[in-house]
Formats: sequence, structure tokens, C-alpha cells
Amino acid sequence: MLVDRHPDDPRPGDIVQLRTGNSIGAGPDQEFVVVEGFPPCRVHLVLNLPDSYPEHEDWAAAVTAQDIRRATRLELGGPRTWAPADNPRPAP
Repeated sequence: MLVDRHPDDPRPGDIVQLRTGNSIGAGPDQEFVVVEGFPPCRVHLVLNLPDSYPEHEDWAAAVTAQDIRRATRLELGGPRTWAPADNPRPAP
């Protein structure tokens, strides 16, 4: 199934920070890596800790797109950072 994703939807490989009061209780400066989304976009995102974090391979959490405060994507032209939840769109 093909999914037409909006370019601002967080996707696997993006580095994200969460809003204060997020569903997993993470601090606003903690960084996470998006590993997948369910369904394939927008509703829930599965996060892992970055490789540099001790015991990162034993941790994962699911959050909603509204929990995302800031996302960073590494692109060919350089990193791009934006606030995906500030521009809400209806889920597909």
C-alpha cells in the first residue's frame, strides 16, 4: 500500500523532542529517534533512544504525533528542523 506522506510528518530516522506533559513523561530536551509509525503515518510513532544513550537498545515508547515538539531530519542540503504539531492536519 502506498502512503502519500506530508513532508512535515515525522518518519523513521527523524530525531525528535517532545512537548512538556507528553504521554511518556520525557523531558523537553531529551532526544529520540523515530523508528516507525502506525498506521504508516501520523497517528502513533514508535521512538527509540539515540545510539549514544546507555542501554538504548532495551528501550522503546509509542507517542502520538501531538507529543512531538520539534523534529530534525538530515537531508542532502543539510539538517532541517521544524515543529510538526504546530501545523496539525487530519489523519489520513
